[in-house]
Amino acid sequence: MLPNGWKKSKIGETCSLLSGQDFPPNLYGNEEKGLPYITGASNFAGNHIILNRWTEHPKNIAKKGDILLVCKGSGFGITAIADFEKAHIARQVMALQKLNGVDRDFLYQVISMNVRNIKQKGCGLIPGIDRKTVLNIEYFLPPIEEQKKIATTLSLWDSAIEKMEKLIKAKESLLTEYGKELFGKTEQKQNKVWSTIALSEVLSEHGDKSTGKEEVFSVSVHKGLVNQIEHLGRSFAAKDTSNYNRVHYGDIVYTKSPTGDFPLGIVKQSMIKEDVIVSPLYGVFTPQTFELGAILDFYFSSPINANNYLHPVAQKGAKNTINITNKKFLSAKLRLPIDIKEQKKIAQFVQTTKKEMAVLQEVLENYKKQKQGLMQKLLTGQWRVK
Repeated sequence: MLPNGWKKSKIGETCSLLSGQDFPPNLYGNEEKGLPYITGASNFAGNHIILNRWTEHPKNIAKKGDILLVCKGSGFGITAIADFEKAHIARQVMALQKLNGVDRDFLYQVISMNVRNIKQKGCGLIPGIDRKTVLNIEYFLPPIEEQKKIATTLSLWDSAIEKMEKLIKAKESLLTEYGKELFGKTEQKQNKVWSTIALSEVLSEHGDKSTGKEEVFSVSVHKGLVNQIEHLGRSFAAKDTSNYNRVHYGDIVYTKSPTGDFPLGIVKQSMIKEDVIVSPLYGVFTPQTFELGAILDFYFSSPINANNYLHPVAQKGAKNTINITNKKFLSAKLRLPIDIKEQKKIAQFVQTTKKEMAVLQEVLENYKKQKQGLMQKLLTGQWRVK
């Protein structure tokens, strides 16, 4: 039962679809002679297109106002409205053009929702969508004035989401620059409250084991210590966890498993109030002060810093495992603040900024959920815009 004036339609009935084509690197050009070349997800930043490649042999040309869709690969589902004059698109990108009887911003919301739904249902080992599937996407088409009202309403949430993402990135950049300034100073430029010391002087192993009451945790790059079941969907722990290492609040945990930008492992401080347990393969250490633990966590959050410290003491073994004893991990030296006032000042700034980022992230997730709910209601006619 559609509202009065609404009708069922398909993407292929209201616009044409331009597929992309790849060029080999030898056909790339320069900005003076060629057109921009949109190669895939790396060119998309929110609803803005980054132009960083050109070709002198453009064929499949998208134009300003076209709705762009990343149709293949890891960025599958990313959408944007072209804000450039003309550009060649690669085969990872499609362009919805020549709209007929449909508002551009409304169709943008329609394609975003439908492609997201396709992603959620799963689309094989290689993420993607073909031309035929896009053209046959069915949706409900209201009168043009209502299309515009719906698009305007949903764009408010898009704007809020974009602003929140920018705020989070700004906070991330602030922390990154602070870390470079903090740990990048030479010994001559740092004041006397810093000293070059081995980690063994500020970290110690307490050796506490599982009591059988603690939950099993793992270590995540972005979230620190996380419950295995909540984070990974199931527990990967052995049946007998009596030899698992117990982690107290504030402890430093070193997991010796390569992960993404951290090929030699991850170092994190536990912010879990109650005791938890981790694999016996993890190193667990108590910092001299909680604040110093926070500073070490901050230091090792940088892939460059982590590699600089771990590379001289770690070796990769069979199956890409990391061969390093806890004693060896503690043997290398770092330049660290030894004055408690200095430690508190640094830790407070880092933790305050991280808390602000966590709040912004929560708001962002709420905005995204709200928009999804609104899209479902507005684009199906269940809710009307007055």
